[in-house]
Amino acid sequence: MPASKVSVEADGVSDTTPDRPMSPAEVMRFRRIERLVIGTVSLGTLVLAYSVVSNLPGTNPALLPPPQAILATAMAKFSDGTLLTAVWASLSRILIGYTIGTALAILIGSLMGWFRYVEYVFDPIVECMRPVPPLAYIPLIILWIGIGEESRILVLVITSFVVCIVPTFSGMKQVPKVYVEAARTLGASEATIFYKVAIPFAVPFIFAGMRVGMAASWATLVAAELVAAQSGLGYMLQAGRRFFDTSLVMVGIFCIGVLAFIMDRIFRTIQVRMSRWEEVSK
Repeated sequence: MPASKVSVEADGVSDTTPDRPMSPAEVMRFRRIERLVIGTVSLGTLVLAYSVVSNLPGTNPALLPPPQAILATAMAKFSDGTLLTAVWASLSRILIGYTIGTALAILIGSLMGWFRYVEYVFDPIVECMRPVPPLAYIPLIILWIGIGEESRILVLVITSFVVCIVPTFSGMKQVPKVYVEAARTLGASEATIFYKVAIPFAVPFIFAGMRVGMAASWATLVAAELVAAQSGLGYMLQAGRRFFDTSLVMVGIFCIGVLAFIMDRIFRTIQVRMSRWEEVSK
């Protein structure tokens, strides 16, 4: 008997009914499992391919260390506290600089997208800042405030601000006029429309900018730590290059990737919870 049909015979009559379709919650659960399985297989295939190549006869382990050597280095650095110190140094800089920059981007970007005079004031400034790579500010910042935590955090503020403000601005600009007119018809004030209609509509755009800004912040931080830092994952990469310790470099790269991935998953989960209306509208 086919799995998609259920046959019930009563008084010689056969009643055939199709299976119940999956609910939206079941579809989402299935897709999460599907994503997890495919992602795990993808990463496992990449690690397996690297392991095979790095263990081939004739491969120089100093240039392409096998996974077991990388794991041994990670365990050694974890045991002596070097790895945790580096992770915390980079993570604390990211949390401070990224939070400040993103908050400013969301505030100014939202106002720019909703009030044209605010757009007239800030749009030239933002458009002048966007083409400049964040790392180009490092020499100027060092000249102004020296080599210290403040300089690295300020670079992260600029990076996250420039990356996040444009999606926020675009999201506010794309609020459908029918939503605004409907809210006004129901007696909503302009402030209520801004907070209850425009901001929720722009949430997917804002989180898209936040996620891209997070990746850009990690890239900028590592580059800044390569230049002017005595701690952090970027400094660990520099130390590995200086002492020709490829395993240490691999450990640093792996930590950056894992931390960025975890933070991106957190943002994606929050985004889904804050924009359930988008799934309903679909």
